[in-house]
Amino acid sequence: MQPRRARRLRWSVKSALASTIAFAHERGLAAALARGPERPLVLCYHRVVDNFEAAARTEMRSMLTGREMFERHLDCIGRHFRFVSVDEIGERLASGVPFTERVAAVTFDDGYQDVYEHAYPVLKRKGIPAAVFVVTDLVGRPFWQIHDKLYHLVAKAFATWDDPRRELRGLLSSLGLPGEQITRPAAAGRTPLLAVSALLPVLSQTDIRRVMDGLEASVGNGFYDIPQTLTWPMLAEMRRNGIVVGSHTRTHVRLPMELPEVIAEELEVSKREIERQLGEPIHHFAYPDGQFTGAVVAAVARAGYRFAYTACPHRVPEQPTLTIERLLLWEESSVDTDRSFSPAVLNCQAHDLWPPARRCARVHQV
Repeated sequence: MQPRRARRLRWSVKSALASTIAFAHERGLAAALARGPERPLVLCYHRVVDNFEAAARTEMRSMLTGREMFERHLDCIGRHFRFVSVDEIGERLASGVPFTERVAAVTFDDGYQDVYEHAYPVLKRKGIPAAVFVVTDLVGRPFWQIHDKLYHLVAKAFATWDDPRRELRGLLSSLGLPGEQITRPAAAGRTPLLAVSALLPVLSQTDIRRVMDGLEASVGNGFYDIPQTLTWPMLAEMRRNGIVVGSHTRTHVRLPMELPEVIAEELEVSKREIERQLGEPIHHFAYPDGQFTGAVVAAVARAGYRFAYTACPHRVPEQPTLTIERLLLWEESSVDTDRSFSPAVLNCQAHDLWPPARRCARVHQV
C-alpha cells in the first residue's frame, strides 16, 4: 500500500474509533476510565503560527500549531475543563488536596516568539492563564534551537543523499557514534523528522553538534530564517499579564544524556538568569523532550525548583510535583481523515481515553 493511502486509512480508523469512544464518554459509559479531577490536564505546545501549511513547508511539522487550530483546542477543552494556572495546579499537588472539578493548564516549551505574536493575544482575549518555559541562552538572541538546526541540516542531506539511511549510518559511524544502532529502525531513514527523532534522545549535546558539523561538511548549510525567540521585555509583559515563566534549561540539553555537572549548570544557571531578568523567584521547570531519570529529578530538586513537567503520563510516585504529566498537542494531533479539526479525537486525548497517547519512547528511567 502506498504511504499516503496507508496514512489516510490510519486516520480513518482513528477518527471512527475516537467518535465511538467520545460518544460513549458523553453518555457516561466510559466515565470510570476517563481522567478524573485528581489528574489535572496540562497541555504542551511549542510554536503557534499564523499559517500552519506555509510554516510546515520548511519547519518541523510536529512543532507547529496554527492560530485557528490553537483557538479551537482551547474552546473545545474549555467546554469540559476549567482553565487554571500551573501555580494553582502545583500548589494543589503539593498539598495533596485534589481538585473537585476537571481543570486544565496551557504551557509552551522552548520560548518561540510566535507564541507572543499568535498565542498570547488569544489567551489574553479569553482570560486563560498559561506558562512558557524558555531556553535562557537563546532568549532575545538570533541563534538556532538545536533541534531546528539539526532538522534543517538533515532535511538538506535527505534531499541530497541517494540512500539517506545508509548515508546517515555511515556519518554516525565515522564520528565514533553507534550508527547501526541509531538507524536500526527503518523509520530513521524514512523522513528528516523521523531521523531527528531517532538522534536527539540518545546523543549528548556535544555529539549532536558533532553530527551537525559532519552534516555541514557533507551537504553545506545554505538555509536562513532562524525562528525567533521571545525577548526579555516580551516575557516581562507576559508575566505582568498572568503568564508564568519557567526554565527549559540554558541550552535545551537532553538531561539524561549529560554528565552530573552539566545537568547542575543547565538547571541552576537558567533559573538564576530568569530570576535576575524578571526579579522574582522561579519555581517551574520543564524537562527538554520530557526526558528524565531519577538522578535528573533529584538534580531538579537540588536546583530549587518546586514543580517540573514531563511530556507524557509517566511520573515518579515519590516526586509527584517534579514529574507532572503533560499532553503534547500540535496542528495534526487532533484531525480527522480530511485533516479537519476533530473534537472527538481531542476529547479522547484530553480525557485520556485514547490508547495511542499512552505510548512513550522517551528516556525516563527512575
